[in-house]
Amino acid sequence: MSDSSAQETRNDAALAIACSQYDLGPIRTIVEAVIGSRRSRKWVIRARRGDFVLKERAEALATVEQVAFAHEVQLRLEQADFPVAPLIGTREGNRSLYQGNERIYELTRLVRGSSFDRSTEQAREAGRTLAWLHAALSGMEVPPLLTSTPYHRRPDLANLAEHIPRAIRIVTGADEDRRTAAAAAKRLYTTYDMLVQRIDAMGFAQWPRFLAHGDWHPGNLLFAEDANVAGVFDFDTVRLEPRIADVANGALQFSMKISSEGVLGNPDGLNESILLAFLSGYDSHDPSLMLSVTEVQALAPLMAEALIAEAFPVIAQTGRFGRWGGLEFLQIVSRKVGWLTTAAEELLARLNHE
Repeated sequence: MSDSSAQETRNDAALAIACSQYDLGPIRTIVEAVIGSRRSRKWVIRARRGDFVLKERAEALATVEQVAFAHEVQLRLEQADFPVAPLIGTREGNRSLYQGNERIYELTRLVRGSSFDRSTEQAREAGRTLAWLHAALSGMEVPPLLTSTPYHRRPDLANLAEHIPRAIRIVTGADEDRRTAAAAAKRLYTTYDMLVQRIDAMGFAQWPRFLAHGDWHPGNLLFAEDANVAGVFDFDTVRLEPRIADVANGALQFSMKISSEGVLGNPDGLNESILLAFLSGYDSHDPSLMLSVTEVQALAPLMAEALIAEAFPVIAQTGRFGRWGGLEFLQIVSRKVGWLTTAAEELLARLNHE
């Protein structure tokens, strides 16, 4: 038996054992699905007792304590009638997770809905739902050892910038690409560092902290036909931080323009109508929790930080970013950061004065 065949057999056995931990009745089909974060494998299971999603997480990426706290968050949200997939308890002990061999599994009901259609109606609802999440989780106690790396003041970013040129050189085989990538990564990190200092000077560390989703992007939401959010997924990165960090990342992810090249291709800016709809949606949930003038001033630099912090780890590890070569993507990020720190700032400044 080949190594790949042996691995497939082990994976199939682990999946079967995980499924057996739940009272599903006879299983009709199991199909691996691309839902939410790609770091965690997921399967859609159709069984006599209903349709479910089984999620697998490697212990190297998430501890039992982290997963358990994420489940506490989901249960808190479910009690608030928030659109979250209901967790299914195990057959024995009604536990919210099953710990297998170096893997942690969770099972939820399958939530049906459609992907973000890039309408202002759905963007507004995505913003409103994020505000609802922040309000629903207010006052929830957080374990002191809960760890999730924030994008603001990310501690390993300088080291990642140094690894990027070598990773790109390995992929392209061109020394010139390595030198060009080194210069581009250095410029972006310098910009990132200046943005961090700017945000810190605004008093970021003293702003009230909320329990944030940490990964609010279109892939983690499904929408109903009436444009309302049908389901929110992947609470792997919940953490305490000033809420504007969560809002800025969500605003970036939802308003990123899509061209024929795909997400993050040209043109360089963001979709302004979607950006403003997302922010107005956030403010519409509860007038007492509207974003302050200072928070709105922090949005554009935080969005630029988030974009750099998302790109660096992937390129440093693989020399690429999705369909793009690493060097090409660094150049795309550079242009978008330039837009965020000029045109976006002007746009949000006008918003503050309306």
